[in-house]
Amino acid sequence: GDPADPPTQGAAYPAHTMTGLTVASSTMIALHGRDHAPGRPGAQLDISMQEAVSFQLVQTSNPSNWLWRRESPRRPGLSQAMRCRDGRWVGCNVMGNRLDTFLPLLDAAGVEHGLTPDDWQVLHQGDRPTWQFLENPLHHLAIELAARVTRDEFLQGLWDGGHAALPTMDFPEMVESEHFRSAGQFHDVEAPAVGRPLSFSRSPLDPVQSPLPIQPAPRIGERAADSPAAAAPSGGAQTNGAMPRMPLEGIRVLDFCWVAAGPLGTRILANFGAEVIKVESGMRIDPVRNQPVGGEYHPDLPDLFNDANTGKKSLTLDLTTERGKELIWELVPKVDVVSNNFAAGALTRMGFPYQKLREVNPSVILLHLPGVGGDSPWAPRRTLGNLLMAASGMNFLTGFPGREPRGMGVAYPDFTTPHLTVASVLSALRARERDGKGREIELSQLSAATALLGAQWMRFAHTGEQPPRPGNRDPNHCPHGVYPAAGDDEWVALAVAGDDEWAAFAQAIGRPDLVAAPEFATHEARKANEDALDAIISAWTAPQDRWAVAERLQAAGVAANAVENLRDMMEIDEGFRDHYQFVRQPSAPDVEIAIDGEPIRFAGEERRVLQRAPVLGEHNEPILRDLLGLSQSEFDALVVEGVVA
Repeated sequence: GDPADPPTQGAAYPAHTMTGLTVASSTMIALHGRDHAPGRPGAQLDISMQEAVSFQLVQTSNPSNWLWRRESPRRPGLSQAMRCRDGRWVGCNVMGNRLDTFLPLLDAAGVEHGLTPDDWQVLHQGDRPTWQFLENPLHHLAIELAARVTRDEFLQGLWDGGHAALPTMDFPEMVESEHFRSAGQFHDVEAPAVGRPLSFSRSPLDPVQSPLPIQPAPRIGERAADSPAAAAPSGGAQTNGAMPRMPLEGIRVLDFCWVAAGPLGTRILANFGAEVIKVESGMRIDPVRNQPVGGEYHPDLPDLFNDANTGKKSLTLDLTTERGKELIWELVPKVDVVSNNFAAGALTRMGFPYQKLREVNPSVILLHLPGVGGDSPWAPRRTLGNLLMAASGMNFLTGFPGREPRGMGVAYPDFTTPHLTVASVLSALRARERDGKGREIELSQLSAATALLGAQWMRFAHTGEQPPRPGNRDPNHCPHGVYPAAGDDEWVALAVAGDDEWAAFAQAIGRPDLVAAPEFATHEARKANEDALDAIISAWTAPQDRWAVAERLQAAGVAANAVENLRDMMEIDEGFRDHYQFVRQPSAPDVEIAIDGEPIRFAGEERRVLQRAPVLGEHNEPILRDLLGLSQSEFDALVVEGVVA
């Protein structure tokens, strides 16, 4: 949120969404483990909502930021929008290596800048990217440029220059958007319970078995006869046994993914036993390897890279050479899955179309994770998670009324997509076991992000009105919000449901008189007088310690917690401190790196110890010699020729 406001909850209940997605991916992991273990053992999953939600913070609130610098990130993070001359909004990420195409746009619009095409290092300040300081000069210049041109002019100029940019849209704009029309994003489904069709967003898992039919929610008890409690589980009777610690062992993934959304998905696969071979190149390094640490560049140390690539193997090949491509073709028959998160069609343009992959390995699962897929006019464009969030309609659902559209401070689709990746891959492998067929899956990150706004979209489709931005309020709770506490930028969150909790809350804050006050006596009355109620609560919380407030309200049966920052999570919150783990890279053993633990747990299992991310090219020799059977002299020749690079 804006630093002038309280910390702001995200759109469409992100805590529920992240937890639900974590449950979905963990269930698919457990099913795979059950069906491939002797005795078909069951498993109990133990998912912490706090850990599930924290998964989306590995970029903007990475634990190494506190370990190395003793700093917690500041608001607003990756959430800004830019207003164009025509009043419409846009988001962009200017590429430092393409200043030669950005600076002419500034010159044409009369924006002063004082930069040259060689000044790419303005994207970095000290020992981290400048966005962590919120002082990226290219971002500020883009804001000035946007104010002087229309949105269409702004987008076309950045697209022509190879930069990442997308419109920031509300629902009425999405109705008119050529992209959403071509994507077939929304479908009307008959809903007898309400007597009219309802508009649904397509399932994000449509690509696995498209199209997945959408059924309306059932009336109470409607389908009870179809799902008897005694129904036997599918796949045969369950017997005794233990869920293997690595339930995905035996799955091999050839992973071309880079940056965040794709690698975080294959990270989950690797953490549970899949062999993930990360295909890299020293000639075109993964951007999250190319970040300063301690004022210097070291490919094995950056925080997000280490968090997103736990347990993987690194293979560095120059795929501009014919021999480099041949080695990929030799690996394809030996893998179950090929994954990439390039722009739509990029893997084909690199020389690896699905048709040829299938000829070499008929059972291969090919997973594409483009920012925008299908036949969309945006499909060829560069995208990043914060821009996809803006284009999905999410930014117009976040924040306080009257404020500019704003995202959640994180590149949200980068952290929802990984769980959909796991669910898609394991669903496809499950289907392959039935029919023996491979599949090509295109999981559009934008389509998947839009699908998470289903209830909000349905409201708009029914009323024709853009849902208002709720700030921190909730229709089913009152009070519900984030309130000031003693200290600098310290806050406490609380939620009260129903009249009984309201009475307990009023007693806890020393205001039992509020229970009988006509303006607060019922939920409806409290909602009608929410501004006055928030002022009373803020006056009570402001001089107090946030932890003490939360403890007092919890003791009274009211949901409350201190709003935590990175320091709190790593040093104060006793229930969360063991979430983090610490690793060292062999190439820089003096540097300790903090990584996030795995939110998915099997009940009774001790904390899953994750393996560190790979050193660049660490597994070249074992992969090429042991897996492909090359001789030592053949391998050495590849190194000399620069094919292994």
